[in-house]
Amino acid sequence: MHSGVSNLPDLRLDSVLLALTGLEIDGGIACVSRCIARALDERCRAGALARVDRVLLLEDPRHAAAPPVAGRQWLACGSQPRFAWQLWRAFRRGRHDLVLFDLVGLARAALLPLPSLPPPRTAIFVHGIELATARAGSRARALRAARTILANSDFTARSVQAAFPELSERLRVVPLCIDPDREARWVAPDPRSPREAAALVVGRMWAEERGKGHDDLLAAWPAVTARVPGAKLWIVGEGDDRPRLEARARDLGVSGDVHFHGRVSDEELGRLYRRASVFAMPSRQEGFGLVYAEAMWHALPCIGSTSDAAGHVIRDGETGVLVPYGDVPAIASALCGLLGQPERALRMGAAARRHAVDRFGYPRFRRDLLAALDLG
Repeated sequence: MHSGVSNLPDLRLDSVLLALTGLEIDGGIACVSRCIARALDERCRAGALARVDRVLLLEDPRHAAAPPVAGRQWLACGSQPRFAWQLWRAFRRGRHDLVLFDLVGLARAALLPLPSLPPPRTAIFVHGIELATARAGSRARALRAARTILANSDFTARSVQAAFPELSERLRVVPLCIDPDREARWVAPDPRSPREAAALVVGRMWAEERGKGHDDLLAAWPAVTARVPGAKLWIVGEGDDRPRLEARARDLGVSGDVHFHGRVSDEELGRLYRRASVFAMPSRQEGFGLVYAEAMWHALPCIGSTSDAAGHVIRDGETGVLVPYGDVPAIASALCGLLGQPERALRMGAAARRHAVDRFGYPRFRRDLLAALDLG
């Protein structure tokens, strides 16, 4: 696997077709896609690319992103057959040098045969969790057919390499960055501002995907409040599993100390980041964990697990604490060690802020992306 310039033969790119889940939708994938679209638009303005077109699967036409600066944009309105048809129609018209997908699942559309057209040269951004369903079938064929695999972390790259050793030379690591538009809406943390004895977790709550650590945080909370009276747990996000988690908080007798904020605006999320004392998401399923970088930008120390890519974002003992996934006593101890020691939390938060600004800014992401696509 590589981070930087490809060893493959040079390919002159004049036009790119972006096949994306969406730009103005919720979720970390959309944040990544916005940064990709932004970087390629900047290359068009600089004259390094002639054209960038986009096909968006889930974009709401009422709140759609602005079209690219040099190209067209099509909206599939949630229809996968329409997405595939729009993708091939755009490729037939533009004969793009590269088609870039933001998810493995979307890349299956590139496998559809179209008479008289050669298959497109593709690049696929891989985020980690989708690999569980990509080891066989059309997703696996799409990965094997891709010219370049962009991995969001070394952890994800190693997962791809383990499942598809033959793709090692096509792997390029492009660590993620904080969305610059979101960053512009946030207020930089003031080290003099008081923080509350609260831990914050930000993540979706889906019954089919219970690996982000919500249950373990709730299970740890009685021990936390026994040692840090009045400590609060703030949960941001939505999903069909929220009612069950709310009931679990009641059953554990901690519902008075746990607040479910639901989905919040970027501005409100920034305020919660600035008010909390620690960010805690002891997950097992992060291929990167963009929320860790966002929390650290707000000078929050982070608690993550040793079972996923958290260790590639959090520096254990310096910008946060890593614990074994599912180890409730270890999670409670880590929380008490930060909530119960405000000065320690502030020191680690300051280190986290420096690390986030240095490592997870958009300019670095743009350089890595363009180099991986031979556009640098």
